[in-house]
Amino acid sequence: MTDTFTRESKFSLGKLREDEEALDEKASLVDSETDIDNRTTARLIWRCLLLIRFYWKRFAVVLSMGWVIQIITTAVAPWIGKVLVDQVVLGNPLPEDGSGYPTFLLPVIQFLLDKSAVTILFWLACWTLAGIAFRIIWHYVGDLIELRMQHSLLHMVRSRLFEGLRLLPITKLDNQPIGDSVFRAMHDVHSVPSVVRWIVQILGWAVVTIITAAYTMTSAYPDSPILVWLAVGSMPIFLLVTTPFSRMIRRRAQASAAAGAVFVSTTEEGMDNIQAVQSLGVNEIEKERFALASANSFRRDRYLVLVNNLVTKLGESTGRFLFWGVMLYVLGKVVSGEMTPGDYAVVIGYFMAVSEPAGVLAWLWIGLQEPAAKARRVFAMLDMEQEKIVSSKGAAKISESLLFEDVGFVYPDGRRALAGVSFKANIGEIIALAGPTGAGKTTLAYLIARYHTASEGYIRIDGQDINDVSIDDLRSQITYVFQETETLAVSIADNIRYGKPDATIQEVIRVAKVVGIHDFINNLPEGYETCLGTTNSKLSVGQKQRISIARGLIRETPILILDEPTSALDPETEAYLIAALQEAARGRIVLIIAHRLSTIMHADRIVFLENGRVQEEDSHDNLMSKKSGRYKRFVELQSR
Repeated sequence: MTDTFTRESKFSLGKLREDEEALDEKASLVDSETDIDNRTTARLIWRCLLLIRFYWKRFAVVLSMGWVIQIITTAVAPWIGKVLVDQVVLGNPLPEDGSGYPTFLLPVIQFLLDKSAVTILFWLACWTLAGIAFRIIWHYVGDLIELRMQHSLLHMVRSRLFEGLRLLPITKLDNQPIGDSVFRAMHDVHSVPSVVRWIVQILGWAVVTIITAAYTMTSAYPDSPILVWLAVGSMPIFLLVTTPFSRMIRRRAQASAAAGAVFVSTTEEGMDNIQAVQSLGVNEIEKERFALASANSFRRDRYLVLVNNLVTKLGESTGRFLFWGVMLYVLGKVVSGEMTPGDYAVVIGYFMAVSEPAGVLAWLWIGLQEPAAKARRVFAMLDMEQEKIVSSKGAAKISESLLFEDVGFVYPDGRRALAGVSFKANIGEIIALAGPTGAGKTTLAYLIARYHTASEGYIRIDGQDINDVSIDDLRSQITYVFQETETLAVSIADNIRYGKPDATIQEVIRVAKVVGIHDFINNLPEGYETCLGTTNSKLSVGQKQRISIARGLIRETPILILDEPTSALDPETEAYLIAALQEAARGRIVLIIAHRLSTIMHADRIVFLENGRVQEEDSHDNLMSKKSGRYKRFVELQSR
């Protein structure tokens, strides 16, 4: 077992980039445009912001509550330190005209005039405790509203992503690992509300804080505007230092998400194939594969943290040099007597109050790189070409026939699967699609329900082209029972009525009897309420297959397609099922894809395919009467 990009190796930037490209490909073959530039990043951020319109009222409430408490805190808090130093500690009297304090605090200053230091300390303590209590309650309510808003946004994005994944063409779904889809729906979607929070809430908080602090400080110290400019001046310096690292952060974030998706896929595959792992005795191999994927996921997370910390430390170092310079400047003012020690506490407090949001504004672009890279993974799936809805027209219930006219199909990679296929199936007929492996039988059946769209020719139901019918309306009249049967982690009854949730228990029992599984279910301790698992249920392969067929029969659609329905059945059960299908075919078209002669020989007509073309079409007896017929040779090969 070797995964070159999951093993420790000598570090180099070139090797790191190669490993990340390999990770991207292993995570998902359909999502290939993973490296994005700044312009694309900005567009992704804008798309996230557009989602605000669905919950703008909640956003307005959250922003208003956040801004109000921030304005009050920024405007009032630093002046508590000035009063404590100048009036309580040093014992200086409060100025009667309120000079040195902002105008909105004049009523408080008038209230505290002529009061002793102890009294002033008492009132400051009372107001501080009241402010803290108010702030706690205010933030609690605001956090509840914000949490509900974020969950609503997250649920909407998740729902859209799930719907988008569900509507991907089968050719794309085949190249999309389940683990990657799960990782996008569970983890990557969190990046969307994260982007919104950065832009709307954090950006708004920073702007409000800077404006409040700048206004208050210039109001109290009109001769010291340089302090405001010094605080805000860290922004361009920070941007200059950190912006070159934006693409590096995006790449590491993409690699971290891809490694997480590979790890989830590895876990899902290991659990889904647990029986094969145990039966082949490859537990150690599977354990190593899991360990490699897990270690690689942690390693990619470490690379992302390392880059983020590097950029953060560069920005912090810039801010610290600026802070020490301002502190020395203000200390000089205090020493010269232009400012009091209390003024020092206020000015430094406001400088920090302004420089912190200024740093946030400067960090904004860098901080958005990681969530933007993960948001790209979400929007990449949402933007992926879904099943083509050629028309939205509905169709009447199929009552006559299904017709193929010179139908051909070519896969996206250029492989031709079908060419010139023509035949007709009428209501009441059982048509068997026979032929060697790879002849195109399943592909042909996929075309009927438009899991694939025919590259050439026409498929008509009652004379109407299926491309002129909406997908939902078309598939509501077709039941496809796939060769690979899957059970849900619900009761047997709910498994059978999955395609018709409102079916009564009597209907469930009826179709269970038709496929010959009623007696087995009835003998279970909990009967039809027996709960099944998805990976290792209480049923044999043949019993699962019959439940799958019952699930198809209960829908009672005009077209029923069965892909290898008897592959896991014993001869007696197979004969019973064929008889049941002949009864069920009286009001519908039944197409059976099968290799077993005992299944196809009872069909009304057999369409024999080879190399993607219809070679022969007739009943079993008529085809066997041809001396050099291809179907006859196919049957003789089976007999041998």
